[in-house]
Amino acid sequence: MNYRQIFVQSLFIFCQDKNLDLNKITARSGISLNAIHGNSPFEVSNQQMEIIWNEIIQLSNNELIGLYFGKSMQLAALNIVGQIIQTSNTVRDALNHASSLIHLFTDFYTMHIEEGQDTFTIYFTKNQGFDNFPISQEQLGDFLITLTIYELSGLIFQKPVPENVGLPSYSADKIKEYDFIFGCSVHWAENYALEFKKDFLKIPIITANHEIQSLLLKQVNQLQNPAAFHGSFSKKIFNYLIANSYLYTLSIEAVARNFNLSVRTLQRKLKEEDISYLQIVEEVRKSLAIYYMLNSTSSVKEISCILGYSEPSGFVRAFKKWTGKTPTDYRKPSI
Repeated sequence: MNYRQIFVQSLFIFCQDKNLDLNKITARSGISLNAIHGNSPFEVSNQQMEIIWNEIIQLSNNELIGLYFGKSMQLAALNIVGQIIQTSNTVRDALNHASSLIHLFTDFYTMHIEEGQDTFTIYFTKNQGFDNFPISQEQLGDFLITLTIYELSGLIFQKPVPENVGLPSYSADKIKEYDFIFGCSVHWAENYALEFKKDFLKIPIITANHEIQSLLLKQVNQLQNPAAFHGSFSKKIFNYLIANSYLYTLSIEAVARNFNLSVRTLQRKLKEEDISYLQIVEEVRKSLAIYYMLNSTSSVKEISCILGYSEPSGFVRAFKKWTGKTPTDYRKPSI
């Protein structure tokens, strides 16, 4: 699988959603727009990536565009997350496996984790030999640091807030934007660094719930192709969300990238079938909620988190709307 190609395609879809002129970006970099949106293999050199990032910065007038791309991106779109989940039970496992996979889409950085007495730090250090590509190197570093934070938030029950963030690209006049993106102290550092409390490493990832995973894998085909949907495209979206439901934070942006579409095109195609993305998400949650309550012993809290609810109370209200009963009452055998 060409992970770098998938990365570039995702970057261009992100640019399209930001209303950036893709024709200018491709013309300057010498890449065919048809190749970007097609399925045929293509290669992008480091020099071309340098031009691409430079054009994106110029067109967006935003030097922090790499941070925002990382915030919007998901490993699901790169098809890497499945490998991490299948081999991980805790945050420590997930981070160690992620560090071994980073080379799949960049040669610029190496990822490693250092543990202290009370905290641990995730480092992205620059590899030698790429100083001729300063723009893409910086933007990719920004991308990696935010991607890591927002991916972790999709794998655990609590929101991961770093103790502090170190950025080689740090700029004192960007404090407000850093606060919006990271929500913690940000400072200049020689290497990209994320520091967390050490206990965070022991937290089990949501997908370590093997009962839920096994149930889904065994019965995913039975849950797909709902009769309630009449359009072929809406069924494709529903089926994709069901099959990837262990990623409860799977966003519309990530889904659009999977189908090589912009968000607006995806929404337009769904509107033609008289349905919205949120309606499909709701139907996915309903189908999975009922299935998990009847076929697993997982708690209401576990299931609510897996389905993307920040609080169990929100899940209980939704379940009662769908079935007329609370999850606990629905699970009780009828007398």
